[in-house]
Amino acid sequence: MDDSTFASSPRERAHALLAERMQAHRLLEDPIPAAAHRWIDTFLDAYPGGFSSVRDALAAVAELRDEAVTLPALELERLRHRQVLFFLDAVSQYVDDQPELRGLPLDADLTTIGSEFGLAAADALGAVRMALTGKADGPPLEFLFPLLGHDRIMIRIGAVSSHILHGRGLEPIKFGPGGVPFETIQPQRPGAETGEPHEGS
Repeated sequence: MDDSTFASSPRERAHALLAERMQAHRLLEDPIPAAAHRWIDTFLDAYPGGFSSVRDALAAVAELRDEAVTLPALELERLRHRQVLFFLDAVSQYVDDQPELRGLPLDADLTTIGSEFGLAAADALGAVRMALTGKADGPPLEFLFPLLGHDRIMIRIGAVSSHILHGRGLEPIKFGPGGVPFETIQPQRPGAETGEPHEGS
């Protein structure tokens, strides 16, 4: 089976080819442990639309295996807020406390953690996704967390916080493209639907 047949392959054959190619690229040991087969199954579940070729699938695997990601400049700026960094640190602690990352009620848990820092649900989930992938969309977080694993999640969140705090600090840019005034994610006081921004903005 070659790249041209990967997209139309049955699940078991796609799994086998991806495992073979991951081994060839030194992304898997030989023999393949059971946990790695579970990882591949989760990966295939995360991308139900599939890939046009095994090469495209391997590129996605490589992104997940990297310890760091590059965030677009304006998206990094949106995270440049004290409450957002506190929230991401709390997410890192949450992950560190979990013995297993599969099956977590992430939408509920992450939005609850976010609300403690005044973040709207969409901002909280978006901040986590951006910090972990550098992208605004992608696989559901319920798949993304076990695919990344504890260490990579904490490393990636730590890298974002370190980049912000050891760079320009918490002072955001004043204007975005075209001279439009720029705002970071704007937390509200926990429990408040309207009113003044959260202290520290």
